[in-house]
Amino acid sequence: MAAAFLFIASVVNAQCDATTKFTASKADFIKPNGDTTTRLQKVVVITDKQHVDVVIADGEDELKGDVTDYVCSFPDANNGTINFKSEVTDKGGDVRHASFTIETKDGKTIIQVEAKEEETKIRFSVDSSEAVK
Repeated sequence: MAAAFLFIASVVNAQCDATTKFTASKADFIKPNGDTTTRLQKVVVITDKQHVDVVIADGEDELKGDVTDYVCSFPDANNGTINFKSEVTDKGGDVRHASFTIETKDGKTIIQVEAKEEETKIRFSVDSSEAVK
């Protein structure tokens, strides 16, 4: 029994300690009034406790930044949240002060990104995720 508990605890903690690649096939842009525009485009988010990379449309644009204020809680392998902040820089050199929320509920993952410089929030419904070594 104790060995099973330790195994489950190590799997859950691994989600908080690992580098993870999330892939989505669409992005929802949500305006302050609730209006939503959906764009069909591949988005890959690779993140760990120190760094985040967001690759849009196979490299058409990219955001990169260091992670701060990292908080991760996964009570089990199918439910949990990761929250962090990052000053991300795009290919053109523009900087945005972004907050990331990665939430998994019943095995389905949503990533939401908000930036102080933008009124619109971005939400990605994750199609797949995998640990990156």
